[in-house]
Amino acid sequence: MTRPGRIFLSIFFVFPAVAPARTWAQASPARPIVIKDITVEGNRRVQDAVILGRVQTPIGAPFNPDRLSEDLRAIYTLGFFDDVQMRVEDFEGGVKVTFVVVERPFIRDVQFVGNKKVDTNTLLEKAELKLGSVYNPVEVEKAAQRLKEQYEEEGYFEVKITPGIQKFADGDVRVTFGITEGRRITIDKIVITGNQGLTAKQIKGVMETQERQYFILRGTVQRQKLEDDVERILALYNNHGYLQARVESHDITVDRKTARVTITLKVVEGPQFKVKSLDITGNRVLPLEDIRRQVLLKPGDVFSRQKLHETVDGITRLYGSAGHASADVAPLVSQNLEDRTVAIRLEITEGPEVYVERINISGNVRSQEKILRREIPFAEGDLFTSSKLERAKQRLTNLGGSDKSKILVNIDVVEKPTGMFSVGGGYSSADSFVGTVDLSQRNFLGRGWEVSTRFRGGAAGTQGTLSFTEPWLFDRPLSAGFDLFDSRRIFSDYDFESTGADVRFSHPFLDYARWYLNYRLTNDRISNLQGEAVLSLGSEEGSRVTSAISPSVSRDTRDNVFTPSRGNFSSVGMDFAGLGGDSKFVKFSGATSEFLPIWFNHILAMHLEAAHIFGYEGQKVPLFERFYLGGPNSLRSFKFRALSPVDASGVKTGGTTQVLGNVEYLIPLPFNLRLAAFTDIGNVYGFSTKVDLTNLRYGIGGGLRWISPFGPIRIDYAINPDRRQGEKPGAFQFSVGSPF
Repeated sequence: MTRPGRIFLSIFFVFPAVAPARTWAQASPARPIVIKDITVEGNRRVQDAVILGRVQTPIGAPFNPDRLSEDLRAIYTLGFFDDVQMRVEDFEGGVKVTFVVVERPFIRDVQFVGNKKVDTNTLLEKAELKLGSVYNPVEVEKAAQRLKEQYEEEGYFEVKITPGIQKFADGDVRVTFGITEGRRITIDKIVITGNQGLTAKQIKGVMETQERQYFILRGTVQRQKLEDDVERILALYNNHGYLQARVESHDITVDRKTARVTITLKVVEGPQFKVKSLDITGNRVLPLEDIRRQVLLKPGDVFSRQKLHETVDGITRLYGSAGHASADVAPLVSQNLEDRTVAIRLEITEGPEVYVERINISGNVRSQEKILRREIPFAEGDLFTSSKLERAKQRLTNLGGSDKSKILVNIDVVEKPTGMFSVGGGYSSADSFVGTVDLSQRNFLGRGWEVSTRFRGGAAGTQGTLSFTEPWLFDRPLSAGFDLFDSRRIFSDYDFESTGADVRFSHPFLDYARWYLNYRLTNDRISNLQGEAVLSLGSEEGSRVTSAISPSVSRDTRDNVFTPSRGNFSSVGMDFAGLGGDSKFVKFSGATSEFLPIWFNHILAMHLEAAHIFGYEGQKVPLFERFYLGGPNSLRSFKFRALSPVDASGVKTGGTTQVLGNVEYLIPLPFNLRLAAFTDIGNVYGFSTKVDLTNLRYGIGGGLRWISPFGPIRIDYAINPDRRQGEKPGAFQFSVGSPF
């Protein structure tokens, strides 16, 4: 082992033997001793300049032992040396000062011996010992402690870590950590005592520490997590009126024989308080009735601190929407132990109206400022409201060029890459194996233009698309764009080809609404009819031109269009075909999706849609415009387009009316993963199947989501509980994008 570091403050003087009569004590004050030179000895790796940079005494200065001692201490504090000494010798009519150092060894290698449960890369990262750094025994001990904490976080409380060193010939060292991992100690049970008002199940439900369950949910003892759980338990009691509740103790008992832990929490609940009165003071701008609509507590209710916080937040947002961004709501709660009630007083300080003086935008490297500024629903001089602020954040996030937007009065934008080029292959439930080439730019030339081209090819067909969008035509919030496309699709009964173009316009109105107007012109062709389809669908074979106009309206309050966690998206629209061309039909459709945050960042997502299509002037609805259900974005217990009305020969004819509902529960996991449980319900009607909302098909299932840079990648499996003749028991679905 290297000697403990120490600093020598003694000064050695060396004089020529031929001048014994000259002593420092005899030096005349009139002739001060001058430092003629300052040098360094003993350093192998640390450069002279680094060492001398800590020396404050310059060459030519009078010799001062106290000042040189400070210089010596400064050199030692560099941390590179075990020993630092100073030698003074006669030199050219003055003295020469030499700092003699003994360097600490450098770390050439770090090894771990005995680790099996935790990989070496993780341990290297936790140790924080860099190769080539100076060996410091104190830092090595700290590294050993960090490694121990890493093991304990994963449940290995029996771990023993012993640091040691091996010296190389040149003095450098290898730091070795000998590890005895021991057994993983998991939680056998959590015992709650003293609880009467709340059940043990309720208390355990808010704890992050869990009893050993399935392999994903297996609990491991982590001290900090348990401390946090105590705070969660107290918050739970506060939300049920137990304002004096406390967790008196939380003991951990380890059974060394079974490697199991029992956690015992002793709860003292205290009395339950109810609301006796709730008064509001200080309001002048807003009427009391509007404020009371935000109040979630009333006399007689069991007190809840969470509801009180939500009440304060609601009133603050109400004032923020009215232009009083600095409004403050102070809740005062007075407890009465005799009747176990609380009196609540909400003291409102309204503050002045706040106006926007200046909007500063920073962080935009590629995007022109006007591209960002036009998404902000307020301007200099406007009354500042919190609702417009949130809308600005949402718009900038959904613009696609910003990872996050910090909007206070200054707007700080952190841009993310807006271009993407990818070449790859994959598999989807709808297209089987496919190869793809994608090139897109959401902020082309920094002007906000969206340009993309895409080609997909596989066993089920090919598709090519070229798209352009100008979100702000003539510097107005009028979006305009066009698409050129060509697709070929092989279905089980026929082949379908479509070539065409569309032109689209849209414009926002109100706060979250937008109207759309699309026109499309396509040449559609059905060919290569197979089997019974030759007789059933023979009249559909051949080409026809479709000229259609499609107006629609949508309202979008989602916090993120790509991975929403709250908000709603609703739309209604129609297609009218018959402006020239061969097809004559009218289609009506409507859909709504709701996203609700629950607890622990869980999300409940719900979707409902319906559509109906009919022909006119004696024309039937074209086969390629009819409805089918089944697939990753539909009824997931059926394969793509597997659910459809059939004729007498069993050929799927498609439908003229469809209804579909989806409910999905999402649980976030590390690494941008989400677990999903879902149920789908719906049906397709028309021709041989009459509309009957009591005749619905459904499926239940689960899946995994990965929020990748290319969008959510989904793997689902759903079973078909109401299996009928010829149907599969269930279906796997794999796709990219949100299901609704």
